[in-house]
Amino acid sequence: MGTVANKSRDIVLVDSHCIFLDGLIAILHPAGYQVVATATSWAEATKTVKERKPQLVIVETALSDSTGAAGIPLLISHSPRTLVVVLTSDESASQLNAALAVGAAGYIHKTRNSTVLLNAISRVLAGEIVIEGSFMRDAFPSDPPPAELAHLVRYLTPRERECLAHLAAGHDTAVIAEKLGVSRTTVRTHVQSVLVKLGVHSRLEAAALASRYGLVDQQSSPDHSPSHPNGRGH
Repeated sequence: MGTVANKSRDIVLVDSHCIFLDGLIAILHPAGYQVVATATSWAEATKTVKERKPQLVIVETALSDSTGAAGIPLLISHSPRTLVVVLTSDESASQLNAALAVGAAGYIHKTRNSTVLLNAISRVLAGEIVIEGSFMRDAFPSDPPPAELAHLVRYLTPRERECLAHLAAGHDTAVIAEKLGVSRTTVRTHVQSVLVKLGVHSRLEAAALASRYGLVDQQSSPDHSPSHPNGRGH
Protein backbone atom coordinates (compact mmCIF):
# COMPACT_ATOMS: atom_id res chain seq x y z
CA MET A 1 0.00 0.00 0.00
CA GLY A 2 2.91 2.37 0.74
CA THR A 3 4.12 2.11 -2.85
CA VAL A 4 0.69 3.03 -4.21
CA ALA A 5 0.41 6.02 -1.88
CA ASN A 6 3.82 7.33 -2.91
CA LYS A 7 3.03 6.77 -6.58
CA SER A 8 0.11 9.18 -6.33
CA ARG A 9 2.58 11.97 -5.47
CA ASP A 10 5.25 11.19 -8.08
CA ILE A 11 6.31 14.23 -10.11
CA VAL A 12 8.51 14.79 -13.15
CA LEU A 13 9.93 18.31 -13.55
CA VAL A 14 10.75 19.81 -16.94
CA ASP A 15 12.65 23.07 -17.38
CA SER A 16 15.72 24.18 -19.31
CA HIS A 17 17.32 25.74 -16.21
CA CYS A 18 18.89 23.18 -13.86
CA ILE A 19 19.17 25.62 -10.95
CA PHE A 20 15.43 26.29 -11.22
CA LEU A 21 14.77 22.54 -11.15
CA ASP A 22 16.88 22.24 -7.99
CA GLY A 23 14.80 25.00 -6.42
CA LEU A 24 11.55 23.21 -7.25
CA ILE A 25 12.84 19.98 -5.74
CA ALA A 26 13.70 21.87 -2.54
CA ILE A 27 10.10 23.13 -2.40
CA LEU A 28 8.34 19.90 -3.32
CA HIS A 29 10.19 17.30 -1.23
CA PRO A 30 9.37 18.83 2.18
CA ALA A 31 5.72 19.02 1.09
CA GLY A 32 5.66 15.25 0.59
CA TYR A 33 6.04 15.07 -3.17
CA GLN A 34 8.53 12.70 -4.78
CA VAL A 35 10.42 14.13 -7.75
CA VAL A 36 11.28 10.93 -9.61
CA ALA A 37 13.05 12.58 -12.57
CA THR A 38 13.86 15.87 -14.27
CA ALA A 39 14.22 16.79 -17.94
CA THR A 40 15.48 19.82 -19.84
CA SER A 41 13.87 19.25 -23.26
CA TRP A 42 10.60 17.98 -24.74
CA ALA A 43 12.36 14.93 -26.14
CA GLU A 44 13.79 14.03 -22.76
CA ALA A 45 10.49 14.80 -21.05
CA THR A 46 8.55 12.53 -23.42
CA LYS A 47 10.96 9.64 -22.85
CA THR A 48 10.91 10.14 -19.09
CA VAL A 49 7.11 10.34 -18.83
CA LYS A 50 6.73 7.24 -21.00
CA GLU A 51 9.02 5.31 -18.65
CA ARG A 52 7.97 6.72 -15.28
CA LYS A 53 4.25 7.43 -15.83
CA PRO A 54 4.15 9.95 -12.96
CA GLN A 55 1.01 11.35 -11.38
CA LEU A 56 2.07 14.89 -12.33
CA VAL A 57 4.38 16.70 -14.74
CA ILE A 58 5.36 20.31 -14.11
CA VAL A 59 6.69 21.76 -17.34
CA GLU A 60 7.95 25.01 -18.82
CA THR A 61 6.67 24.97 -22.41
CA ALA A 62 9.52 27.15 -23.74
CA LEU A 63 12.27 24.54 -24.10
CA SER A 64 15.30 24.29 -26.39
CA ASP A 65 13.69 21.88 -28.86
CA SER A 66 10.27 23.57 -29.05
CA THR A 67 8.32 26.58 -27.83
CA GLY A 68 4.68 26.25 -26.95
CA ALA A 69 2.19 23.65 -25.80
CA ALA A 70 2.54 21.22 -28.69
CA GLY A 71 4.46 18.73 -26.56
CA ILE A 72 1.71 18.33 -23.97
CA PRO A 73 -0.51 15.94 -25.98
CA LEU A 74 2.49 13.69 -26.59
CA LEU A 75 3.20 13.47 -22.86
CA ILE A 76 -0.44 12.60 -22.16
CA SER A 77 -0.56 10.03 -24.98
CA HIS A 78 2.29 8.12 -23.34
CA SER A 79 0.73 8.35 -19.87
CA PRO A 80 -3.00 9.20 -20.01
CA ARG A 81 -3.38 9.37 -16.23
CA THR A 82 -0.57 11.92 -15.87
CA LEU A 83 -1.68 15.47 -15.10
CA VAL A 84 0.25 18.30 -16.74
CA VAL A 85 0.84 21.65 -15.04
CA VAL A 86 2.57 24.42 -16.99
CA LEU A 87 4.90 26.58 -14.86
CA THR A 88 6.00 29.37 -17.16
CA SER A 89 7.18 32.94 -17.57
CA ASP A 90 5.00 33.34 -20.70
CA GLU A 91 2.11 35.70 -19.92
CA SER A 92 0.31 35.48 -23.25
CA ALA A 93 -3.34 34.46 -23.34
CA SER A 94 -2.71 32.52 -26.54
CA GLN A 95 -0.25 30.18 -24.82
CA LEU A 96 -2.58 29.77 -21.85
CA ASN A 97 -5.51 28.84 -24.07
CA ALA A 98 -3.35 26.57 -26.23
CA ALA A 99 -2.11 24.66 -23.17
CA LEU A 100 -5.58 24.22 -21.70
CA ALA A 101 -6.99 23.20 -25.08
CA VAL A 102 -4.54 20.28 -25.39
CA GLY A 103 -5.07 18.96 -21.89
CA ALA A 104 -3.06 20.97 -19.34
CA ALA A 105 -4.69 20.86 -15.91
CA GLY A 106 -2.89 23.91 -14.56
CA TYR A 107 -1.15 27.06 -15.74
CA ILE A 108 1.00 28.96 -13.23
CA HIS A 109 3.25 31.97 -13.67
CA LYS A 110 6.79 31.69 -12.34
CA THR A 111 6.40 34.91 -10.34
CA ARG A 112 3.93 33.18 -8.00
CA ASN A 113 5.35 32.04 -4.67
CA SER A 114 5.88 28.52 -3.34
CA THR A 115 2.69 28.58 -1.25
CA VAL A 116 0.62 29.33 -4.34
CA LEU A 117 2.43 26.62 -6.30
CA LEU A 118 1.84 23.96 -3.65
CA ASN A 119 -1.81 24.97 -3.30
CA ALA A 120 -2.25 24.82 -7.07
CA ILE A 121 -0.68 21.35 -7.26
CA SER A 122 -2.99 20.11 -4.51
CA ARG A 123 -6.04 21.47 -6.33
CA VAL A 124 -4.96 19.96 -9.64
CA LEU A 125 -4.50 16.56 -8.01
CA ALA A 126 -8.00 16.99 -6.54
CA GLY A 127 -9.42 17.37 -10.04
CA GLU A 128 -9.55 21.14 -10.59
CA ILE A 129 -8.27 23.14 -13.55
CA VAL A 130 -6.10 25.82 -11.95
CA ILE A 131 -4.90 29.11 -13.44
CA GLU A 132 -2.57 31.17 -11.25
CA GLY A 133 -1.26 34.43 -12.64
CA SER A 134 -2.32 37.63 -14.35
CA PHE A 135 -2.42 36.21 -17.87
CA MET A 136 -5.89 37.36 -18.83
CA ARG A 137 -5.52 40.78 -17.27
CA ASP A 138 -2.63 41.55 -19.59
CA ALA A 139 -4.36 40.08 -22.61
CA PHE A 140 -7.62 41.96 -22.05
CA PRO A 141 -7.01 45.39 -20.50
CA SER A 142 -10.72 46.18 -20.94
CA ASP A 143 -13.69 43.81 -20.90
CA PRO A 144 -12.98 40.65 -22.91
CA PRO A 145 -15.41 39.95 -25.74
CA PRO A 146 -18.41 37.85 -24.60
CA ALA A 147 -17.11 34.82 -26.50
CA GLU A 148 -13.80 35.02 -24.65
CA LEU A 149 -15.59 35.38 -21.31
CA ALA A 150 -17.73 32.34 -22.04
CA HIS A 151 -14.52 30.46 -22.79
CA LEU A 152 -12.98 31.53 -19.48
CA VAL A 153 -16.08 30.63 -17.47
CA ARG A 154 -15.69 27.03 -18.66
CA TYR A 155 -12.69 26.77 -16.35
CA LEU A 156 -14.64 27.72 -13.23
CA THR A 157 -15.52 24.82 -10.94
CA PRO A 158 -19.20 24.41 -9.93
CA ARG A 159 -18.41 25.92 -6.51
CA GLU A 160 -16.62 28.88 -8.12
CA ARG A 161 -19.68 29.46 -10.32
CA GLU A 162 -21.82 29.59 -7.19
CA CYS A 163 -19.47 32.13 -5.64
CA LEU A 164 -19.61 34.23 -8.81
CA ALA A 165 -23.41 34.13 -8.66
CA HIS A 166 -23.33 35.38 -5.08
CA LEU A 167 -20.89 38.14 -6.02
CA ALA A 168 -23.27 39.20 -8.79
CA ALA A 169 -26.06 39.28 -6.19
CA GLY A 170 -23.99 41.61 -4.01
CA HIS A 171 -23.28 39.16 -1.20
CA ASP A 172 -20.19 39.55 0.98
CA THR A 173 -17.88 36.80 2.27
CA ALA A 174 -19.88 36.13 5.45
CA VAL A 175 -23.16 35.73 3.57
CA ILE A 176 -21.62 33.49 0.90
CA ALA A 177 -20.02 31.29 3.58
CA GLU A 178 -23.35 30.90 5.37
CA LYS A 179 -25.32 30.13 2.23
CA LEU A 180 -22.79 27.61 0.91
CA GLY A 181 -22.09 26.02 4.29
CA VAL A 182 -18.33 26.56 4.10
CA SER A 183 -15.78 28.66 5.98
CA ARG A 184 -14.98 32.25 5.10
CA THR A 185 -11.43 31.20 4.27
CA THR A 186 -12.78 28.69 1.75
CA VAL A 187 -14.96 31.40 0.20
CA ARG A 188 -11.99 33.74 -0.12
CA THR A 189 -10.00 30.99 -1.85
CA HIS A 190 -12.82 30.33 -4.33
CA VAL A 191 -13.34 34.04 -4.99
CA GLN A 192 -9.63 34.61 -5.60
CA SER A 193 -9.66 31.77 -8.10
CA VAL A 194 -12.67 33.34 -9.85
CA LEU A 195 -10.85 36.68 -10.13
CA VAL A 196 -7.75 35.05 -11.60
CA LYS A 197 -9.65 32.90 -14.08
CA LEU A 198 -11.78 35.81 -15.29
CA GLY A 199 -8.76 38.13 -15.39
CA VAL A 200 -10.25 40.83 -13.17
CA HIS A 201 -8.82 42.73 -10.20
CA SER A 202 -11.75 42.91 -7.80
CA ARG A 203 -15.03 41.34 -6.73
CA LEU A 204 -16.86 44.32 -8.15
CA GLU A 205 -15.33 43.74 -11.59
CA ALA A 206 -16.28 40.06 -11.46
CA ALA A 207 -19.82 40.88 -10.38
CA ALA A 208 -20.16 43.52 -13.11
CA LEU A 209 -18.98 41.13 -15.83
CA ALA A 210 -21.25 38.37 -14.56
CA SER A 211 -24.28 40.65 -14.61
CA ARG A 212 -23.44 42.41 -17.86
CA TYR A 213 -22.83 39.28 -19.90
CA GLY A 214 -25.06 36.76 -18.14
CA LEU A 215 -22.16 34.57 -17.00
CA VAL A 216 -24.10 32.94 -14.18
CA ASP A 217 -26.37 30.09 -15.19
CA GLN A 218 -29.74 29.46 -13.54
CA GLN A 219 -28.54 26.50 -11.47
CA SER A 220 -25.74 28.54 -9.90
CA SER A 221 -28.04 31.42 -9.01
CA PRO A 222 -28.36 32.26 -5.29
CA ASP A 223 -32.14 31.98 -5.74
CA HIS A 224 -31.63 28.24 -5.98
CA SER A 225 -29.33 28.01 -2.94
CA PRO A 226 -31.62 28.18 0.16
CA SER A 227 -33.12 24.73 -0.35
CA HIS A 228 -29.62 23.32 -0.84
CA PRO A 229 -27.45 25.11 1.77
CA ASN A 230 -24.39 23.01 1.01
CA GLY A 231 -24.73 23.73 -2.70
CA ARG A 232 -23.39 21.81 -5.64
CA GLY A 233 -19.74 21.60 -6.51
CA HIS A 234 -18.47 18.87 -4.20
